[in-house]
Amino acid sequence: MYCLTQLPFNNFIGLKMSDRTEFLLMLEDRFEYRNHLNTVHASALFSLAEASSGQFLLNEFSELTDIVPVVRKVETKYKKPATGVVFSKAKFLETEKTEILEALSKRGRALLKVEVSLFDENEVSIMQSVFEWFVTKIPIHPSPFTF
Repeated sequence: MYCLTQLPFNNFIGLKMSDRTEFLLMLEDRFEYRNHLNTVHASALFSLAEASSGQFLLNEFSELTDIVPVVRKVETKYKKPATGVVFSKAKFLETEKTEILEALSKRGRALLKVEVSLFDENEVSIMQSVFEWFVTKIPIHPSPFTF
């Protein structure tokens, strides 16, 4: 299965699949992620959250090969400074997978929200985001050589 940690940017910044089964992705404890307060930089946390949102969708819709998701809107709240390794969790917000599949089937597109929570090594909540995604089916054009 494809993992969003393989995308060039995510690979460049070192995002990884979590080594803890209860989490999705992780950001290791690296000096390069630190800010002027010696805590994890907000942009590093945001990158982890965004990738986690996308990885969650990839996991949930792995059977669909004809859709394209695009982030439309994001709301983020930083709760506590982060130090050390940071982990993520994600879930649908205000909808169920079956409703999304139904919208894709009927209209060829759907809006959905994914809530992402980030935690430190002690499982203290440090950040929460809601990613609104626009998901559309890829139009399948018949081959000009079809008879």
